Amino acid sequence: MQQPIVISEQELDRRHGTRARLASGGVYGCACAVYEGDLTVDGDAWLGDEHWSQLQLAAAPQDIGTIVVTGDLTVRGELRVSDRLMCAVVLGDLVARALFIFETEFYVGGDLRVDRLQDRDEYLTVEGERVVAEPDETDDD
Repeated sequence: MQQPIVISEQELDRRHGTRARLASGGVYGCACAVYEGDLTVDGDAWLGDEHWSQLQLAAAPQDIGTIVVTGDLTVRGELRVSDRLMCAVVLGDLVARALFIFETEFYVGGDLRVDRLQDRDEYLTVEGERVVAEPDETDDD
């Protein structure tokens, strides 16, 4: 899998206009891990705690707060976003079996296509079409 480049929030905004796209403005005081172009990931670990921890080690001494994919993201598995991550940005389409978000701002610039979606805090913004085959209707915390 390709390795991300690490840039500042200011540089991310200069390149991709993220401050205007994100409800938070994208200002977390952390560095950003950017995957250029389309990305396909196998398995369920991407954006989870272990993936975030590996990025932290690679970017030391900087803290990674935002992960960005500048193209389409295809996850051949479930995408369980670590609550240690402040923000995730996919500028293209996002396709996954499932997307689970808790306490992380998530922006999709294209379409979202998932079988299951769980967004307890409603921090997900989708600019394109939102297709969820099996909406999560549970009330448990």
